Amino acid sequence: MKDLPDTQTQLSPDGNPRAVSVRLESRNMSKAKGTRRHDFRIGTLPKYVKKERVHLNRILMPMRPLPQIKRENAELRKKAGRQRAMKSNAAVITSGIITFGREAARMFESLSSVEQDAAFLELAKVIAAQLDTSLESLVTHLDETTIHAHFTLRSYTTAGLALSEAAKRGTMASLQDLAAEIMQQYEPGIERGHRKWDRIEAGADYPNTLHRSVRELHQDLPAELEVLRRQRDEEQRALVELSSQRKAERVALDALLADREDAEVDLNLMWEDQQTRIAELARMKADQNAHRTELDALTASAEKTRRHLAELDAKAIEEEKKDKRRKAYMARLEKKEAAIAEQQADLAQRSADTEAAEAALAENARLIEAREAEVALREERQSEAAEKVRLEGEQLEARAVEVATQEDEVAAARSELVAEAENVRAQRGELDASLVAIDHVLASVETGKIRVQDNGKLALDDPAPVLAAPKSLRSRLLPSIIRLVRKIDETDKRASRVEAMMTRVRRFLRRPDVPKDVEKEANDIQSDWEM
Repeated sequence: MKDLPDTQTQLSPDGNPRAVSVRLESRNMSKAKGTRRHDFRIGTLPKYVKKERVHLNRILMPMRPLPQIKRENAELRKKAGRQRAMKSNAAVITSGIITFGREAARMFESLSSVEQDAAFLELAKVIAAQLDTSLESLVTHLDETTIHAHFTLRSYTTAGLALSEAAKRGTMASLQDLAAEIMQQYEPGIERGHRKWDRIEAGADYPNTLHRSVRELHQDLPAELEVLRRQRDEEQRALVELSSQRKAERVALDALLADREDAEVDLNLMWEDQQTRIAELARMKADQNAHRTELDALTASAEKTRRHLAELDAKAIEEEKKDKRRKAYMARLEKKEAAIAEQQADLAQRSADTEAAEAALAENARLIEAREAEVALREERQSEAAEKVRLEGEQLEARAVEVATQEDEVAAARSELVAEAENVRAQRGELDASLVAIDHVLASVETGKIRVQDNGKLALDDPAPVLAAPKSLRSRLLPSIIRLVRKIDETDKRASRVEAMMTRVRRFLRRPDVPKDVEKEANDIQSDWEM
């Protein structure tokens, strides 16, 4: 068998919900009959069985008669050289069950019925071959909480060893590996169960890793059910609190979303105002450049006029013309200088306006950046709040699923406990009826109320207690009773014949012709007889 990959990402004290599991338990003749009734739904159904689904069960291999299996076990022991006879309570079969964790059951139920039966049959046959014995029966149950299969094995190997002796240390662990390997061929998502010592290492209590008997379940389950109920109540209260908290956080989140929408509206308005101001600033810069160009032209013209004045002064033109022209140029120069001063003042004003607009634009940009940072922070907080609400919602849903699962497990445990209790009560009733029948037979033997008739048949004055006993007891008890009563009847008849012979001897000894020594010895024999 190949090694299975370790599907555990970390050690866990709990069982694996994706695991398949196999359990085995020896059954003597009495328990084997109960196993057959349970597996094949013979007689009264347990309360945890869904009657409307019993017809869905599938018998993949019927069981041979139990006495035939028992005789085969005895022959195997004899071939192995065992001298001692089998004990009356020796195991006849080994009962097995194939079960799944919650998630594994859902995955396996998604397969077709043909695939399910093929998986169960292959696993049961491989287990029988692994243990060197024969598969005796296999039934698929669909009328309980989850799908599972019951199978039985002959309790002795082909070498004549009891399975309890043949199974070595680690056998059950290898069977779990085998079960996972085979089931993964049909559903790859199914895994091996967590190993017992891995669970203990992860913090599980040792008793929680053991398969408990019916007696232990009777003792432990009521307290465990009460603990589970308290845990369920606490989880439900926590669930209500989480629901209330989630509603409050939802209201807060809605308020944050409303604030976010308002902030986005404000931000859009600020962006529109910013674009308007940028356009106005561009227009002002264009006007400023135009005025600067015009000022440069005026400055150049004034400079040209000054050069003309200098030339006139240098050339010493006639005073009259010179004065006229100078006055004319001076007038022009004054006008141009006035225009220059006006343009410079206007340019200075426009520069101041431009600087103010740039400062306002920078301030507005700073405000927009601050607003964007604030909106981003709000979005981050809203995202964190939404993520927190989502995570808490997932946790809430997970807790709700866990609570529902625990309730299902509590209900299943309660059903199993009730079924086991009914089975124990039924067995106790059979035992009481058997004891009453045995006491009645012994009392009838002592009082002579049971006898052999002339036709050789047995007659009992009050057969009711014997008829009320289980059929298995009657089949074992009646032959012994018949032999005992016939033996008592034969003994009584012999005693009657001997008494008749002694009467004849007494009459003979009373004859006068009997010798004295013979008469004395005969008297001694009669005294011994009457003692």
